[in-house]
Amino acid sequence: MLYKLFPGLLWLKNYHKHTFSRDIFSGLSIGVMLIPQSMGYAMVAGLPPEIGLYAAIFPPLLYALLGTSNKISIGPVALDSILILSGLSVLAEPGSDEYLQLAIVLTLLVGILQFVFGLLRFGFIANFLSYPVIVGYTSAAAIIIIGSQLQNLVGANVESQNVIELVYQLLVSFNQWNRYTLAVTTASLVFIIASTRLLPKLPNALVVLVASMFIAGLWQIDEYGVAVINSIPHGLPMFEFPNLSWNQLGELLPIAFTVAFMGYVGTISICKSQESPKDKISVNPNQELIAIGLANMLGALFRAFPVSASFSRSAAFRSAGALTQVSAVISSLLIILILLFLAPLFASYPLPKAVLSAIIVMSVLGLFKYTEMKTLFHQNKKEFWILMTTFLITLLLGVQQGLMAGVIISILLVIHNSAMPHMTELGLIKEQGLYRNINRFSNAETRDDLLIFRFDAPLYFANKDYFLTHLYSWIKQRPSNSLKAVIFDGSAVNSIDSTAIRMLSNLTHNLHEQNIEVYFTNLIGPVRDALTAFKLGHYKEGHIFSTVTDAVKYIDEGVYWRTEIAMQTNIDSPPKNETV
Repeated sequence: MLYKLFPGLLWLKNYHKHTFSRDIFSGLSIGVMLIPQSMGYAMVAGLPPEIGLYAAIFPPLLYALLGTSNKISIGPVALDSILILSGLSVLAEPGSDEYLQLAIVLTLLVGILQFVFGLLRFGFIANFLSYPVIVGYTSAAAIIIIGSQLQNLVGANVESQNVIELVYQLLVSFNQWNRYTLAVTTASLVFIIASTRLLPKLPNALVVLVASMFIAGLWQIDEYGVAVINSIPHGLPMFEFPNLSWNQLGELLPIAFTVAFMGYVGTISICKSQESPKDKISVNPNQELIAIGLANMLGALFRAFPVSASFSRSAAFRSAGALTQVSAVISSLLIILILLFLAPLFASYPLPKAVLSAIIVMSVLGLFKYTEMKTLFHQNKKEFWILMTTFLITLLLGVQQGLMAGVIISILLVIHNSAMPHMTELGLIKEQGLYRNINRFSNAETRDDLLIFRFDAPLYFANKDYFLTHLYSWIKQRPSNSLKAVIFDGSAVNSIDSTAIRMLSNLTHNLHEQNIEVYFTNLIGPVRDALTAFKLGHYKEGHIFSTVTDAVKYIDEGVYWRTEIAMQTNIDSPPKNETV
């Protein structure tokens, strides 16, 4: 029961010194990465930098107990930050006390929603975003995040509605750029890029952060118009339940749904992509929802903002050698020590905002998936245009609108593929005795008196008309009065509903009146059960076969064999005097 409530404890079974040493090293490495990232992502969200540090302490501690993955790093992420900013900035001024309170309440709502969805076993909701939609959405979000940092990078303030207008306004106000801020930005970017290539194991973000603070304090660069962070609260935040009003609830729920959904989608995507058969525990989507939800609820009680798994940090988490979530605990302890003992240093050695913005820009560049876009363009044009549609809507209208468009596009794609699935006529390849798609195999032969076809999807109310339309078009292509039998290969039909069964009943009746018999082959057990339950199976006894070859043999020679296999069902046979 203890392991069921706290799956993270399973990683501690047979925990030994070697594992602990690797977790300590990786924990310190990720903690070093989390410090500048957390502060930067808090700024992206329009929040004080210390809020990001709080989010990097408390939620990961709880996830370490409740989570089912030992390969992800929980904490602030860029996508959540831009969602928070876009959602809350219409309700309050970013950076104000009201805005901060709304963000904390939002964190609580996000956690509650994720927790409730986990209890309701809604883990499958991650399947409602297709790969092209995720790539388009995250790529556009990366551009928006980079755009949101441009003002800090150049030291100018402009008004804009979207990232395109922002870039234009900054370009036309070039004379307002602060040259000292530009110098700090250029030096930071050059150092991060160069060290990433030459010294990939160097914690370049932390190095540039510490160096810039030392230089800023030594030269007092804030006197030259360079924006700085010169204070963060000393110590840890007090436990406090957020003030929640009904008016706030109505305003924040749509934003909370968006953040909760995207946070979970990102987390479970990383979990599933890194899951290994050797893992002690398998990733459980519903438990992940519960774990992230409770982690966010705890974070709200300590003035944090929403967290989820980070793509870049999770990759670093694994490459640093982390074996369990003990590594995340080490990272949290490191940040606690910094808040307890190093926070006063910001007064004497302020942090230039341009440095944090440079770190953010370099962190989110990986979210722009140009290679995936290019590959999809060559592989599947339809999915590429789905990607571009999501990308442009997100870029031009906003991240929430882009996410909604992505979900709608994904659902429409599911409906389209389900309502108009692959359906093909089959022909005989004599050399192998196999029936295959006549459009793929030029040596597949057809007969005027036989029509053999396969339907590659569940057969149900949404695609029954599509089924009939294609079938009747093939029948009409046969010479007049030549067709004697239609053979339906149902090997790819894994389910059938009552509407489709009634359609098949009418089809067999109508074709029978035209002296055309319908035969069924390769039906799997659940489909045979459904046909029998609706009495079509009993009515068509003698017209259901195990294979297409058996059906053709019966039509040509009158030989009917393997009856037990063809007609096997778990449904009791209906009375003999009943018909369809």
